[in-house]
Amino acid sequence: MLLLYILFVLIGVGLGIITGLMPGLHVNNVAAIILCIYASFHTNPLLLANLIVANMITHTFVDFIPSTFLGAPNEDTSLSVLPMHRLLLQGDGFKAIYISTYGSLLATIFALPLIPLFQIALVNMNLAKYLYFYTPLLLLLIILGLLYMESKKNLKSMLLSILVITISGTFGYIALHFPLNHNYVIFGKGMSILFPIFTGLFGIPVLLLSQNTIVPKQRIVKPKIERKHYISSLVGTLSGSLVGFLPGVTSGVAAAISRIFIKEDDTEDFLYALGSVNTANYIFNLTALFLILRPRSAAVNIITQMLNIPVWFNTKFPPSSFLLILLTVAIASLLSFFITILLGKWFAKGIGKIGKRYGLISRILIIILFAIIFIFTGIIGVAFGIVATLIGLLPPKLGIMRVHLMSVIIIPVLIAYL
Repeated sequence: MLLLYILFVLIGVGLGIITGLMPGLHVNNVAAIILCIYASFHTNPLLLANLIVANMITHTFVDFIPSTFLGAPNEDTSLSVLPMHRLLLQGDGFKAIYISTYGSLLATIFALPLIPLFQIALVNMNLAKYLYFYTPLLLLLIILGLLYMESKKNLKSMLLSILVITISGTFGYIALHFPLNHNYVIFGKGMSILFPIFTGLFGIPVLLLSQNTIVPKQRIVKPKIERKHYISSLVGTLSGSLVGFLPGVTSGVAAAISRIFIKEDDTEDFLYALGSVNTANYIFNLTALFLILRPRSAAVNIITQMLNIPVWFNTKFPPSSFLLILLTVAIASLLSFFITILLGKWFAKGIGKIGKRYGLISRILIIILFAIIFIFTGIIGVAFGIVATLIGLLPPKLGIMRVHLMSVIIIPVLIAYL
């Protein structure tokens, strides 16, 4: 049984590398395939559940690589594209990967001791019943916090931010409620429309605005880690833990929360926080499952369809299945850290040879990204990707923060609650 467990965890890590590196693929797609395997072959559900967990955790480490070197974000890494791209153009692409990866590892270290505290608060103190009620208030406070940050510049910036928030929120609501029954999709029928939305909002604009840039040779140097970076990672972990329990709220919202507490010009601090957000979000997605029996993501929901989930009532002794899952989280985090560092070195050395050809490469990447969008989300996905790109160009042109584009998710979720 031990050898099988190790094998399934390693398979999950391998799948996480694939989904992390391949734009358009997501852990939810792998989880759906695993569910089909379980239904067809009745494989041990606990082993399959841990395979999915290893896939999820590894994905949160590796998916910063395409965000950095290809400008291809998903919802989890969307806000990282610009700061990581900035470091790339300074010759510090590897540094960007190391920071985000270290942030992800710190999230695991910080998250595990926090889990018993959430158990006490949500189960013993019965605070779980207030989660749904206070979620709209949290979302509203996030928007007001972002506007406050812009108001410190000037009134014009705040008014422009309100405009971008309104446009992004309206676009998100339309996109998420748009009928897809007449869509033509080559592969991946039913895949989330979020991929073209976030690629258009955050990835393609960066490539479009970088046509005349020259990519320097990349330095393979580990960054110096300071105490403030640990604090930034803790901020990201707490933000990820918060949204991990909130229904309908994603890690992109957690990134927006972290953005409120970190200075705009602190690129490294923000990347430490963002690296922590994604991993912490998945860890507390799993925790929510065992504390309040509420899956907060599609992949975690699939685990519930295979595994009988016991609620953790006792503060001292969590269920054995949850302990095994947490062990998988720890193993996958440690392996993913070293694997992502190695992959980051390889990508950094490769892209450092591009030099003046970056404009041509970026145009090719834009074509490839739209091809992937078409393959996975069809004609409608391409249309939404084009509109999202136009909206994504607004913040840099207007001189305001790109984080306001996260309203594409925040506003529809807020409307759903109200």
